[in-house]
Amino acid sequence: MNISEKKGIALMLTSVLFFAIHILAAKGLALHSSQCSIWQITLYRGISGICVVLLFFSGKGLRWKSLWTRPRLIIRGILGGTALAFFYLTIIELGAARAMVINVTYPIFAAIMAAAFLGESLGLRKLLWIFMGFIGLVIFMGPEALTHGISPYDLIAIALAVLSAAVVVIIRSLHNTEHSSTIFASQAVFGSLFVLPMALSEPVLPDFSLITLMFLVGIASAIAQLTMTFAYRLLEVAKGSSLQMLLPIITAAGSWFLFQEHFVLIEICGGILTLLSTAMVARETSKKTALVASPQPTNS
Repeated sequence: MNISEKKGIALMLTSVLFFAIHILAAKGLALHSSQCSIWQITLYRGISGICVVLLFFSGKGLRWKSLWTRPRLIIRGILGGTALAFFYLTIIELGAARAMVINVTYPIFAAIMAAAFLGESLGLRKLLWIFMGFIGLVIFMGPEALTHGISPYDLIAIALAVLSAAVVVIIRSLHNTEHSSTIFASQAVFGSLFVLPMALSEPVLPDFSLITLMFLVGIASAIAQLTMTFAYRLLEVAKGSSLQMLLPIITAAGSWFLFQEHFVLIEICGGILTLLSTAMVARETSKKTALVASPQPTNS
């Protein structure tokens, strides 16, 4: 293992840690105060993200003008911001662990979309793992569905996985012309604009400490996303995706410890099958596309 790969692994593990902190803290804030709504959380995350990219990437790849002139960046921002707001809704309503397990299936949908829109190959083994991933998801959701029925929030979580897959496909097409900071900024900007009317219609946060915590939660998310982006410049997709599979596990452990969320054995087995299948889909995708580290464009 060379120094570059070790650095990539360290960055990816940092990303996983900060994503878990962000998700658990966002749910904790929502439970702690009714004024920390999904609209407020999304708005402060977007503002925090904008501050981070302006502070660290102005003049170093960030192309602010592109956010308003390039249609794919605008679409990426609108879809990503919309998905983010409703992702917080599923975390609050389903629990952080359950929402994460469902949402993390997006690489399965992304593989199908990439084949349809980017011309990527869908081999037999990849199709098999996609099928197994759906089986695992059915097993995971089965006990809750049989007891209480499929809730609207389960359907929203599945729809978000599909939407996240569409965003990933768009991001992949953007990486040839746009710097990572510009792609990230599109979600921060348009996500903030999307939730701004709803956030402004609610009472202003009265407590300065709550405002500070909201910003810190948003900064944790920005760190997570940016470290993940740069980690993928140093790691193969298969290895990076495998490390990202730690996120639902860490989130589930944190949810059990902090919020007393729990699963029965068959749900755990279904979740493990889904996570394994998702990791294998990502592995097969990396074999087909042979993605390697490449310099970030700065003048497009």
